[in-house]
Amino acid sequence: MSAVPGATEERDAWPETLAAHLVGWAGLQPDRTALVWPAPRGRWHTVDFATLEAACRARIRELREAGVGAGQKAVVMARDPYDLVTTVYGLLALGAVPVLIDPALPRPALRACLDETRPEVFIGDPLAQLARLLLGWARPYVTVSLLTGRRPRAPRPEPDQPEPPWPSPPPAASLALIAFTSGSTGAPKGVEYEHRQLAAQVRSIAGLLGLGPGEVLLAGFLPFALFGPATGATTVVPAVNHLRPARTRGADLARAVTEHFTSVVCASPAVLRALAGECEHGRLSLAPVRLACSFGAPPSERLVRALRRALPEEATLLSAYGATECLPVSVIDSTELAAAHAEPGHAHRGVCLGRPVPGIAAHILVPVGPVSYNRPVPQGSYGEITVGGPQVSRAYHARPGANAAAKVGAGEDLLHRTGDLGWLDESGRLWFLGRSAHRVHGAGFALDTAVVERIADAVPGIGRTALIGLGPAGRQRPVLCVELAPSAANSATAVLQGLRHALSAVPGGHRIAAVLLHRRLPTDPRHNSRVDRDRLARWARRRLSRRRPGGVLGGGR
Repeated sequence: MSAVPGATEERDAWPETLAAHLVGWAGLQPDRTALVWPAPRGRWHTVDFATLEAACRARIRELREAGVGAGQKAVVMARDPYDLVTTVYGLLALGAVPVLIDPALPRPALRACLDETRPEVFIGDPLAQLARLLLGWARPYVTVSLLTGRRPRAPRPEPDQPEPPWPSPPPAASLALIAFTSGSTGAPKGVEYEHRQLAAQVRSIAGLLGLGPGEVLLAGFLPFALFGPATGATTVVPAVNHLRPARTRGADLARAVTEHFTSVVCASPAVLRALAGECEHGRLSLAPVRLACSFGAPPSERLVRALRRALPEEATLLSAYGATECLPVSVIDSTELAAAHAEPGHAHRGVCLGRPVPGIAAHILVPVGPVSYNRPVPQGSYGEITVGGPQVSRAYHARPGANAAAKVGAGEDLLHRTGDLGWLDESGRLWFLGRSAHRVHGAGFALDTAVVERIADAVPGIGRTALIGLGPAGRQRPVLCVELAPSAANSATAVLQGLRHALSAVPGGHRIAAVLLHRRLPTDPRHNSRVDRDRLARWARRRLSRRRPGGVLGGGR
């Protein structure tokens, strides 16, 4: 097993499996803390790299004894970070295929994911196993069921005790893992990753965040705990409410940062909002942090300002753009983001996503009809963002129709169509206009969600907004749904007047005839950051059927 190079060596020399990364780091820094996660009564569990590697070996032995082997698909539903890391790494080392499905998905969608995958193995904590038995999840397919949870931690290996060898690494081009999308823009799809693509993700994320020995990563999204140990950094998984991230206690996040001297924070806007709110309320400073990165959805300008107040002046604040099919795609820091949005002529051209990360090529495909894109466009013209590179997934699992629609080209030239509309400026930066499926097509006009919402969200007193289109494409009626900031609860009339004034300056903004007040806009279950527009559209139809004069309705949940 080859060792992982040190910080001064080329990252391209890294091995092609996550398990090999861990073995290398355990040899180089056995006593350094690898993983930290919450324990009862406000305490913390910690394991070092040597112990974590030994635990993965123990997990491999358990899996083998249960009959799990190469090529088998194994659903993993474990909320404990230690169980998640050791189980996924153990499966990857065996050549089995972990299947990651968000347990917060609606039951019909979750069942559809399981039926589509047909897993032979189900590994989960007691709650997941109970749900599997009661709801019949994957009952026709599962032949091996394993329970995670409380068990003795793997002991540190004795120096004079021979260790069982790790399995031979699976081929780099073989299927490594299936991760399902959030379903925020349609039915969840299983994204296939080969071992070499997972390794490329680790290289890219480590380079983007500057992760390595001596760094401490706060992973605000549970699956990100899988990347940390492979980079050599200490990974802290705070007490995040993984089923409802927006309900996470900011105090728990701030305590994790301060007690473990976190240097890098990586989380969705909903989790970062909780952290920033706690800092503002308690007048705390995120002094140990040198870099914070928002992912899952573009952070609002209000959140960026709040985080800048909480972070040290010299700290970097990044916004990363990507998707389950390709992570990351591009990145931009808060200083450049503010400058880009202030540039003349760009105020109403969407949200700047920054430049593609090394190794990623971004292209814009020309629109053909209302929702189809298939040819490159000149620089500065809008179209569908399409990406290629080593960390781009090559296929959806058991979805030939989705593959035909989303994949362009073949072999090393394969590109993934993101479904996002955007454009490339003269300096090579990507700009986001909104999802293609969310573009509002009215009679003789079209409105892009990110263009309208960026302007509307900046109005004082606005919490967030969401533009939706009601009716068939070509005859859609644009409706703007508005969530007021808590401080504006008693001044809705003045806030809405300011909103109308701001919309009058947006190209096509005068077309928005209906503005609906909503107590809290529904969001995706994974990050609580992207608006669930299908659910919101159903609510808007009901509200408009009881519309009061004046174009504004209140209420809603």
